[in-house]
Amino acid sequence: MRPKDIIADMKTMYGIQIMYSKAYQALHYALSLTYETHGETFQLLPSFGYVLEQQNPGTITDLQCADDGKFLYFFMSLGASVRGFRRCMRPIIAVDGTHLKGRFGGTMFVATGQDGNEQVYPIAFGYGDSENNLSWEWFLDCLKGALGHIDDLVLISDRHASIEAGISKVFPYATHTI
Repeated sequence: MRPKDIIADMKTMYGIQIMYSKAYQALHYALSLTYETHGETFQLLPSFGYVLEQQNPGTITDLQCADDGKFLYFFMSLGASVRGFRRCMRPIIAVDGTHLKGRFGGTMFVATGQDGNEQVYPIAFGYGDSENNLSWEWFLDCLKGALGHIDDLVLISDRHASIEAGISKVFPYATHTI
């Protein structure tokens, strides 16, 4: 439903003309009563991670919070993805991050491989505050924990200095290409 639909319904059903801004406010108020707020959904992450680990054997999740309980990082690597990568893929992983433009911002981190059909194969996802040395090191450390040691590992990334620093610290034995 859109605010324009609310305006039309009010006119048809009650003969009342309302402003677009009022319809917009009413829509968002109704949605807030129906759905949880973004802030409340962050509180569900521990349960989400637990259920993922229980229902998908081998799944690794990691949730990091600050001392005051504020959400910092979340990592997820599905067990099926890890098993598929270790058994069937070349030991090449592309890592990158993208800035999220939503209400809370932050950065989404991804690690992907390439399957036999040359399609993108998801290995791990993470969320952090920004693309800085600390967050990249955290994500790559979680990735290493999920995958274990891989001989002849090659990591591909863009030229972001934080990625390079994290790879050299967490995966010193791996080849890093840009």
